[in-house]
Amino acid sequence: MSKTVSILLGAALSVLLLVIAAMTGLISLNIGSNAPEKFLNKGKLEVICEVNVNKPSDGLNQPFETSKLTLPAIFEFDESTGAYAGEYAISLNRKGTLRVNGEVLEISRPAMFKRYSLVITGEHITLNRRTGEFKQWLDLEAGKRLELIAGRCKRTDNAPF
Repeated sequence: MSKTVSILLGAALSVLLLVIAAMTGLISLNIGSNAPEKFLNKGKLEVICEVNVNKPSDGLNQPFETSKLTLPAIFEFDESTGAYAGEYAISLNRKGTLRVNGEVLEISRPAMFKRYSLVITGEHITLNRRTGEFKQWLDLEAGKRLELIAGRCKRTDNAPF
């Protein structure tokens, strides 16, 4: 066989394999598609997250204690609430308000307690449904922000977001 025929045959076989993989769901080919992903915004979304916690030990100027943690989070779209179990948790018995911004879910609630010699005025978590990225931070007095947790989540039923 000539070189040209071999190259064309190899290219055709590669294209065929790509088409089969896309049809079976093994890969996603969004060629020329700028449409945003569609996410289900009803019912309940339960995730489990593997995160790194960076917590001040004795004030904000000291080195932070770092630890790994596995935590669940629940987003209830029909009630516009959510909760998670972690550091300064927005717990199931005192849920936060859920806001949906496309692929990003945010749960927040006001707070008023003192830690690290500062008044904490709010608690927030976000989940990026496209990447699985999870973040948690606290709003502090004087407009400051203390980022505590970052990690990745996946659905408890292993389905895509």
